[in-house]
Amino acid sequence: MLIGFIAGSLLMTGRSMVWELDGFAQHYPILVQLRHMIAAFLTNPSQGFTHWSWHISLGSDQLTNLSYYVIGDLFNYLVILFPKNHLEMAFAFLVFLRMYVSGLAFMLYTSTYQFKKISRIIGALAYAFNGYALSTGLHHPFFILPLIFFPLLCYGIDRVLLNKSWLPLALAVFLTLFANFYFAWILAIGTFIYLIIRLLSRRKAGDFHFWQSVGKMALAVILGLGMSAVVFLPTALFATKSTRIHQAFANGMVFFPPEYYLKMPSAILPTGRAMNFWLVIGISSLSFLGVIYTLKHFKKYRWQNIGLIVALIGILIPAFGAIMNAVSTPSNRWFLLANIIFGLATMALVDHLDQLTKNDIAWLTGAGTLLIIIVWAANGFILNLKAHDAVTYGFLLLTVIALLITFIFKWQPWIKVGLILVLFMLNLAANIIGIYSPNASSLAIQQLNRGLATRFSKDYYNGAQQYVKQQSGFFRTSMAPRYHYNEHLQNLANYTNTNTDLSINSGINNTSVYLTLQNGYLGKFSRSVGNSQFSMNTPIAQGDYRTAFNNLLGVRYVFAKANTKKPPMVPYGYHLVKNANGQPKVFQAKARVNAVPAIENMAGTVIYKTNNALPLAYTQFKTFSTNAYNRLNPVNRERVMTQGAVVDAKHNTQPLNYQSPSKNLDYQVQVDRSSFIDSGKKLTAYRLGILGDKNQKQLVNQPHAQVSLGANLQKTKDLLATNRMIYENNQYENRNGLKKLTTDVTGKPLQYYLKVKQPKQTKNAELYLVLSGIKQTDGTVADHNKWMANKYLLQNKLYSRLGKLNVARHSLLKPTFGGYNFDAYTTGFHNGYAQYDNDNLSNYRQIDNMVLNLGYSTKSRKRIKLNFDMVKNIKFKSVKLIAMPFNKSYDKQMQKLKQSGLNNLKVSTNQVTGQSHNDISGTLVTSIPYSSGWRLTIDGKPTKTFVVNKGFVGAKLPAGKHQIKLMYETPGLGLSKWISIFSWLIVILSISYVGVRFLLVRKSQPNNANNKQSPTNRKPLD
Repeated sequence: MLIGFIAGSLLMTGRSMVWELDGFAQHYPILVQLRHMIAAFLTNPSQGFTHWSWHISLGSDQLTNLSYYVIGDLFNYLVILFPKNHLEMAFAFLVFLRMYVSGLAFMLYTSTYQFKKISRIIGALAYAFNGYALSTGLHHPFFILPLIFFPLLCYGIDRVLLNKSWLPLALAVFLTLFANFYFAWILAIGTFIYLIIRLLSRRKAGDFHFWQSVGKMALAVILGLGMSAVVFLPTALFATKSTRIHQAFANGMVFFPPEYYLKMPSAILPTGRAMNFWLVIGISSLSFLGVIYTLKHFKKYRWQNIGLIVALIGILIPAFGAIMNAVSTPSNRWFLLANIIFGLATMALVDHLDQLTKNDIAWLTGAGTLLIIIVWAANGFILNLKAHDAVTYGFLLLTVIALLITFIFKWQPWIKVGLILVLFMLNLAANIIGIYSPNASSLAIQQLNRGLATRFSKDYYNGAQQYVKQQSGFFRTSMAPRYHYNEHLQNLANYTNTNTDLSINSGINNTSVYLTLQNGYLGKFSRSVGNSQFSMNTPIAQGDYRTAFNNLLGVRYVFAKANTKKPPMVPYGYHLVKNANGQPKVFQAKARVNAVPAIENMAGTVIYKTNNALPLAYTQFKTFSTNAYNRLNPVNRERVMTQGAVVDAKHNTQPLNYQSPSKNLDYQVQVDRSSFIDSGKKLTAYRLGILGDKNQKQLVNQPHAQVSLGANLQKTKDLLATNRMIYENNQYENRNGLKKLTTDVTGKPLQYYLKVKQPKQTKNAELYLVLSGIKQTDGTVADHNKWMANKYLLQNKLYSRLGKLNVARHSLLKPTFGGYNFDAYTTGFHNGYAQYDNDNLSNYRQIDNMVLNLGYSTKSRKRIKLNFDMVKNIKFKSVKLIAMPFNKSYDKQMQKLKQSGLNNLKVSTNQVTGQSHNDISGTLVTSIPYSSGWRLTIDGKPTKTFVVNKGFVGAKLPAGKHQIKLMYETPGLGLSKWISIFSWLIVILSISYVGVRFLLVRKSQPNNANNKQSPTNRKPLD
């Protein structure tokens, strides 16, 4: 019924279960990919299930790269039962199925203890439909898995501690490790804490045998790990070398910001809204009162309450969250484990509805009232609730009132339970509607229209991919700026395109994918050349549209929108593909019903092609040491790779004497003072609302409305003087190059320009803005309050005490976290980057250096406009403008490199073959992301590979003609397979032994059913 509310809400609004952010960008296309993998395996099992896929970025291992999402999640394999055209239905069905099974898992766990049947049902519903499950099921379907596995792990531990079989624990460990390595870490720590609590609670029991229990649990864990080794171990090895391995612990925080602690009470009941640092609580009113009940009876539920206290302390400390989040960012996603305690507390209250005392009722009533008071106080003594939140607190009051009435009038037990059950179910239904209905939540609006995911996946390139697939040879593709740009999103990780995995099912090799686990070597390469589009999820993207970058990676075709007013900015050497009549070859968008232009490409597609894209494998006859490489700036690092192979010192056998063709451009920092308030006339224009208008001076000199310049004259003069001083000091700081971007007395950023002194040097070149030693200063609460006071003073408006209080409240409850946007504009192109807030737990990294490609142009560019926002100032150690020429000389160089490519190159799953044909020895250079899984043979003889160009497979190549063969096998997979087979054999033999023994005992004792002992009266965790 409750799932019916979810499905019904989506049906009424025409929405699907696919979220327009990660659901559309990751989960849905990866599920489509999995279905294709399953179908291919069933068609030809001898080819294996997972492979090296060339359709995932520059090439990726399906097992390790996709294991975070689908490989180990057994629910996903049901997708093969659904037709291709109904995968959105499969997506939703799998979410609902996981939620249902999480409730069953909780029921199994509670079967160890003595609860009434109705209590267990209510507890399971509270557990399955908690705020975490409802919100993450909407956005990240597999995040429901730990809600299934944690009860199974706890059940397995209980079975062992009660001298039962270790097999349930072994199977639970297998499922956990097999499904998702990330949640396995969280569950391992949570299960260990649960184990400690259970050991302490059982220590005095007469039937407790410590060493026997520890031995059985160790055996179960070892066998569970062994059974899952085929997926878990290769993935764990890959994760240690991924782009995410180097991060500041807890984002450098010792404590969370004050607003986090102030918002915690508001997160207890309302569902669906993750607080900063991924804290999601959102329990039902009955569960909240259950927690109060168990706390009131602390001794009776001692160990359960200790577990709750540990969890509550954990969410107060960033370090605890960071440890739970794989020793990285301070994410409190782990708090999902506390739902098992909330479920137990719910059952405890329902079990004792007949035994509630006057004191219990007083506690429950007082706690409900106190929670609302605390929420009011923590929100700055304003109870400005959203409509759905008001309903949520209304159900809390109704539940308290129901308990009061049933207690006062001493209703029959079945009436009490029935009334509480009705209110409980209505509460859960209201929570669901509060998330899944667009009338109550913005979350529902973020769900894609039904059918859009299916349609857009098929029409992602408007059919242009079919033309590209017909072209010969191995090559890669990319896209021009704003080819796929979801206007509903901020697109902070990639300023000019939305990062997505939609291309992996297109049959072409696109450079960009959006995955949690990415090859760390790609990250090293991308960051070494200063790719502004680098993020941990998307290390390559479109390579910031840089010419040499894309040529090195073999990008032959670039997709761009057709029918645009201006041609897109594409790298040097890329030209429109045209029809025989000389007109651009346009792939028109298909007509569609209920189009969503903010997401879909309605303009059609054109293709740009270059002849400078390098082959997958070629030979460089010069080498360049990594030490010398590191001394170059990022722009020259990219260019040097076109002239020689970047290798470690021991492989630097043919040193290159690199002569940089780049030019450092002189420039002057200018500030646009037209909208900068530093004089009486500009203040007049500001108050008239015409500051910055072209006819500003003319209008100011004409008769106009009264602006009262004499009001607060001295204070106003002081502010204007302060602004002039800010400008003069800033000009002095920037006299020899840009050193600081700053704000005025109201916190408004100044408008900056870099005027190029010799614009002709920017012709026929890519222009780069190279920023080094970046440090931002965030505005404090005091700064924000002062800026607002200054703004009101300049406007000559009343800044009341209430206004000051509101600003202070807003600054405290909605602070900034050091994030900002930086934009650079030049003729024909706009680029930039985003510094994420340090409360962004997926993408945060402090940006110290940045290279922005401002595009290739055959024309001069005279100045660069700079914008920033959200911070007080940004300081730089240095800011350089670099012009990198691209011309016929570069074309000749690239054509020569192409001629050294392998003859008869054949690229297939897990294999690359070809023939080298060089007169002299050199270095084999590929654009295959480096992995120890690649094995090279030359004329059948094994040859060692090494890292070339900071992130790719390379090797020494002798002179002459040679047969080259590269074969791939997932690192660690061979050994892992044997470990899994051996472990499964042990478990199967153990199950067989137990089964045979059970049958023999049953046969020898035919009346044992009559001798069955009733279970003891055990409380949870006791």
